[in-house]
Amino acid sequence: MEPLEFLAAVLPSPGHGQYCAAELSSKKKQHLFAEDLSEFSEPIERWLKNKNDIYFALATFAESGSRTADNARYIKSLFIDMDNYASKKEAGTALSAFLETTGLDALGTPWVVASGGGLHCYWAFSTAVTVATWKPVAESLKRLCKQEALNIDNTVTADAARVLRIPGTFNFKAKYETPRPVRILTEGTEIDFDAFAGRLLELVGEVPVTMRSLDLPGQRPVNATKTGVQLMANTVVQFKEIVQKTKRGEGCLQLAHYVENATDEGMEPLWRGWLSQAKYCADGERAAIWLTKMHPYDEGRMHSKLSEIKGPYPCLKFESENPGLCEKCPHFGKITNPLALGRELVVDDSEKEIVLPPDETDPEAPPVTVLRPTPPKGYSYGQSGGVFCNRIVEEADGTKRKQQVMILPYDMFVVDLLNKDGEHTVHMLANRPGKPVDILFPQRYAVSKDEMTKKLAEQNILASFGAGNDKNLFDYVRACVEEASVNKQAIRVPSQYGWQEDGSIVYSGRVFSPDGRVMNVPMPDLENLNRATRSVGTLENWRKFPQLLIRRKLYDMLAMLCVGFGSPLMRFTQMPALTFHAGSTESGTGKSLTLSAVASIMGHPSKYRTGKSTSAVTMQQRCGNLNSFAFLSDEITHKSRQDMEWFPGLIFDLAEGQGKEKSEVHVNRERLNNVSWSLLAFLTSNVHMQDYMSGSRQFSSNGELFRMLEWTPNLALEWTEAETDVIKLLHSNYGVAGEQYIRWLAQNAETAKRITTESVELLKRIWRMSGDERFWAAGCGAIVAGATMASSRYANVCDLPVDRLIESLKKLVDKARKVVKLGVRNAEDVLNAFVREHYGQFVVIKESEKGKLLAAFGDGKTVDETITRSKVMGRVEHDIAIKGSIEFFIEEHVIKSHCVAMSFGYEDFKKQMSVQEGYTIKFMRKDMMSKTRGPQMRVNSIAISRRKAPEEDAEELPVGQS
Repeated sequence: MEPLEFLAAVLPSPGHGQYCAAELSSKKKQHLFAEDLSEFSEPIERWLKNKNDIYFALATFAESGSRTADNARYIKSLFIDMDNYASKKEAGTALSAFLETTGLDALGTPWVVASGGGLHCYWAFSTAVTVATWKPVAESLKRLCKQEALNIDNTVTADAARVLRIPGTFNFKAKYETPRPVRILTEGTEIDFDAFAGRLLELVGEVPVTMRSLDLPGQRPVNATKTGVQLMANTVVQFKEIVQKTKRGEGCLQLAHYVENATDEGMEPLWRGWLSQAKYCADGERAAIWLTKMHPYDEGRMHSKLSEIKGPYPCLKFESENPGLCEKCPHFGKITNPLALGRELVVDDSEKEIVLPPDETDPEAPPVTVLRPTPPKGYSYGQSGGVFCNRIVEEADGTKRKQQVMILPYDMFVVDLLNKDGEHTVHMLANRPGKPVDILFPQRYAVSKDEMTKKLAEQNILASFGAGNDKNLFDYVRACVEEASVNKQAIRVPSQYGWQEDGSIVYSGRVFSPDGRVMNVPMPDLENLNRATRSVGTLENWRKFPQLLIRRKLYDMLAMLCVGFGSPLMRFTQMPALTFHAGSTESGTGKSLTLSAVASIMGHPSKYRTGKSTSAVTMQQRCGNLNSFAFLSDEITHKSRQDMEWFPGLIFDLAEGQGKEKSEVHVNRERLNNVSWSLLAFLTSNVHMQDYMSGSRQFSSNGELFRMLEWTPNLALEWTEAETDVIKLLHSNYGVAGEQYIRWLAQNAETAKRITTESVELLKRIWRMSGDERFWAAGCGAIVAGATMASSRYANVCDLPVDRLIESLKKLVDKARKVVKLGVRNAEDVLNAFVREHYGQFVVIKESEKGKLLAAFGDGKTVDETITRSKVMGRVEHDIAIKGSIEFFIEEHVIKSHCVAMSFGYEDFKKQMSVQEGYTIKFMRKDMMSKTRGPQMRVNSIAISRRKAPEEDAEELPVGQS
């Protein structure tokens, strides 16, 4: 029979897909695909001439070019490879006995082909079947062969992509001295597929479900979760663990079979299978050598096989190679390959620093490093992240083993314990991939599982693998908190920036300690300031701006810039605050630029300061938050134009050093007032506020004037292009000066205190300052000390001309002194203001040219019986009781109220008026309507007499000449 006739008998008929023929002995290992077997005639002849080993595939394929089981579609025969017999005769005898014993001989005759080394046996069916239908029947045949002790190559029988030698060719294997022919020994008959499958079912029973499919066995996740992926990322496979479990009866029956029978012939398929497992184990090389030496196989051959292996054999493959064992395995259908039995958690429980990625919402924030502590006893961190609890499990035989359960797929650990006003908060970090999350909860929750798990759930922290793991999560967090409470000192959460009671300084979300340590501390109440006080750029670039002011000799601007350095030193002066105001009606004079420069010391040039619409109450709150750092506000005239009085009020409030007292709602007690400060303020506007406060303002301004200094730049500044570039650097280089300055101050507080005190005393002495000028002395002294300590001798921020700055500050003090002197009020000013404001409501009495008394109101209205008491503010008599004098009669309680409104004591008013040259006073009950037509109005009044000047006209307003 011709080879093609044989192929037509055992292969599906044309129309079922692509046939495949191959030569596998040359380097090319060619595969040819065709829809008709006749197309293989010429290639087979050519391959024979080239002495190639020639094969044919038993199945047809959906697509050409791919001889794989996945591409196989139809098949028409079952086949076995018998090559472990001493001779063909022995193999033939074994085959005959097998057919007779099983009754398969009654169903038809198989084709038998001598392969040159053994026998190939084919049961050809009358019709082709799908590979999916054929597969379980092939597995049954394999199991039957094993059951009946028929030696076959188990890798062949159930392999849909298998190739076998073509009759009419030769076996050219090198181990044979001469090529051996491949020839048909027995011609077979057509066999009914269903009958054959039914007989196999009777002989070996139902094939396990997982063996009926081309898919790998094992429960595959539909969608791999991140938790599952992370769990796998933290494990390695140890072959020794598979071996140990197998020894305990918990491992793989196929490995146990190989170990017990490794020296037997026919073990190569299982050997290859276990090499495929060893290749992907951490201890794989050692395991491969151990497996190889059992048979033994050649070590060179072992390395060759390992290089050819493309992946670990699945359980299905092991069952196919050695049927009948896997279905007895407790893991069958639950795992996809034996590697799952050797997985071990790889942990990293060391203490280590973790650099957190930058906050996406705050790109300017500096990188943050936190310390991950070692885990509590009984817990571990996965090498690739994750928290695991370690449990000791006791087996039925009494043996104990360690089991690790994932609690979280990412690290979570205690960073700090926080103490805010006596209440402790736990600060943990959940190091989620790409986006770490700060976790905060009251420490009292550590004793309540329900409250703890709810609080964690609110922050999106849930135990892995469902609610059943909640207790493990709670136990872990509780253990972390317990260890932290023993080993960590609770960090006081600052409610304010600046100096703290322990000598540290809070700035830019960090605590700068006297010992040089810098700690990041959560400050949710100060987040706005944290964002406004970032360090960006370099100190070298920031220095270019003060150096520019020095070159241009703009020492007044430079002195105001140093408000930023002086503000933290107000703490050492015992004065709460001094306000500097930059007022100019002209634009371009440098006041706003100076404000930005002051802000750039500690933070962003514009975000650090408050805006023009900020209320006075909010300004006080910001001062409380800043505590020691300069308070800055621009465009305060936005409010002044509506109500000028708010500004003097703010000056006094700032000088008080603490916020307003408030009562708790529905409770008869005051709230705890923690809003306090000791700082310098720098405000700008287009109004000269000293002029307003020393002018015609109703209230006395001396107190406010002694609590502020005003800089009034009036020349427009022009900058070169190069100088403009330097000014622009402030917006890309800020906060760097403040960070270096604060770091030095925290470590040198005593030096800072000494220099500040010396500077204040120096100014008091050389400027001959009085006690009323104590706020000026404190603020200017702090600025001088700040400029001194910013130098390279101390904080090394920048060197500044301190003498020039003192001169600039002296000009502000001299100007303020003049304003105060001109603005001092006396009793005569108070009287003048009262008479000027109310003269229209004074009853004025004087003689006519004919000696007749005339009575009228100061505004000319007639005095009659309809006049009420509320319309009369006083009485003036010209030359009536005392010739050449004017007498004022004012009801005492009315003038007293006026004095209060003018911030002038009534007792001081009476005392000054009694000694004022040209005045006499006395007290009496006076009828304000005496010698008029009005009703009687007798009141307790003060009578003030003033001598008239010779040229004074009685028609003129009778006000004192001050």
